[in-house]
Amino acid sequence: MSLKLEQTSADCCGAYADIGSVISAEDNVLDIHFNAEDEATGMVQFAELLVKAQARFADVTGEANWENDKQAVVGHVVFSCAAERLIFEMGA
Repeated sequence: MSLKLEQTSADCCGAYADIGSVISAEDNVLDIHFNAEDEATGMVQFAELLVKAQARFADVTGEANWENDKQAVVGHVVFSCAAERLIFEMGA
């Protein structure tokens, strides 16, 4: 997840937030890092997560690699917009 600062502020009930630092339109990539017992298990787990995302949003793509030295899957799930990524993260 990347943060892109924009100088847009909003006032709501006396609280201020820089909207651009909260949600950036280009922040549509979900980075996935998790450990697994072995490569086959890890890749199946990533594939299951990708299928969930694709069932919810049509234009989702993803890729993952196995890092043998760390026994971990490192992947990226790409959504069509930041809102879809946030919705998926909150409900996954």
